[in-house]
Amino acid sequence: MLNNRYKNLLNQSALYGLSIFLMKGISLVMLPIYTSYLMPSDYGRLEVLVVFSNIVSIVLGFGLVEALYRFVGLADGIEKKQRHAAECLLVAGVIALISYAIFHFYSKALLPFLPGDITENELYLLGVALSVGGLINIPLAWLRITERAGLFFTISMLKVVLQVSLTFYWLIKGWGITSILAAGAVSSVIVAIILCIIQLKETHISFSFKHIKSIVIYAGPIFIGGAATFTLSGMDRWLLADHFGATQIAAYAIAIKFALVPTLLIQPFTLWWFPKRFSVLKEHDGKSINAHFAVVGAIISVLICGGLGLLGPVLIHHLTPVAYHGAISILPWLLLCTLLKMLSDLLNLGCFVEKSSKVQMNINLVASAIGGLLLILLVPLFRIDGALIALIVAGITRMGLFYYFSQKKVYLPYKFGYLYPAISAAVVATWFGQVS
Repeated sequence: MLNNRYKNLLNQSALYGLSIFLMKGISLVMLPIYTSYLMPSDYGRLEVLVVFSNIVSIVLGFGLVEALYRFVGLADGIEKKQRHAAECLLVAGVIALISYAIFHFYSKALLPFLPGDITENELYLLGVALSVGGLINIPLAWLRITERAGLFFTISMLKVVLQVSLTFYWLIKGWGITSILAAGAVSSVIVAIILCIIQLKETHISFSFKHIKSIVIYAGPIFIGGAATFTLSGMDRWLLADHFGATQIAAYAIAIKFALVPTLLIQPFTLWWFPKRFSVLKEHDGKSINAHFAVVGAIISVLICGGLGLLGPVLIHHLTPVAYHGAISILPWLLLCTLLKMLSDLLNLGCFVEKSSKVQMNINLVASAIGGLLLILLVPLFRIDGALIALIVAGITRMGLFYYFSQKKVYLPYKFGYLYPAISAAVVATWFGQVS
């Protein structure tokens, strides 16, 4: 059984890997171009918008992708699966309309709450892309559930070609960060329309107050907990920019770009595995299979982070101007934060099988409260070092709580024997990356 699953993993992962790298890794590929056309102050302003988009995308996502995985994964029969998918898309559509109206009419009113001298036009363009995020993510999740990696790849390629072409054209025209935001808005709207048409042809439109209420009840706590994790995925840059100016976070932002690469490289695995793990749990020996692939994912995560720890400093040195090279010494600690998040996501199955998702919400709230408090206390005193300490403590807390409560809900027989040598190798590789 495991051999068949590995074969399926390899076949699907190749296309998923290319897709995710194209969609989410494009900012890293374009990094030399961005840093050539943008001053550190402009790049710092762009990073403020990235932080803003991180928290808003969590809010607008409303935990719907996780709800889709859970309800479709545990549903019996294709008709029930299609109905749940249609209901999730309907909720995403309502959120898209409301959020666009807010950005259309109130972008100017939101500006005083953003550091970095963001303009109304920049915020509006970002808002357009954020508004249709759910109309992209739900259909893409449906494609993953139905194992259509080829179509997933085609749609991803289309979005990347549109975004890169428009960004490069408008950068040459001298639009600055507006070129990046406008290209993101245009490509997102076009892809959202295409994906919605594809899914609606299969699932049609379905409305059941009872079912949608169940989805919202399940997704709501995930949304609250996810919104709270802003402290772990943006509050650091927000406070640094607010206290010390957008220019000061430019090198830190570059380090974050590289520290997020492991989350892109592991996604061929997680995009294949996460939609399946609920249905696999119902199979014979499902707990052992879940434990096996969770550990496989953990080992891959550790090795990827070690590889970035080794190669990241070289890439930063050659791909960015000297003004950004301070990112090299920051990178190992941000990679540790990334690894803690990846392990939390891999070892948390038990927290997601219940009809209620309050456990996840409470864990995220506790970890975020600790991280947020430490950020507020340490950033003004120690700047970037304070931010790193806060993020690491919060990440360890979150991973420990997810593992403990997940095992308490559904005990999985993890075998961590091969994980420890992988951790040792990653530490050594990262050390060589700093001293070389």
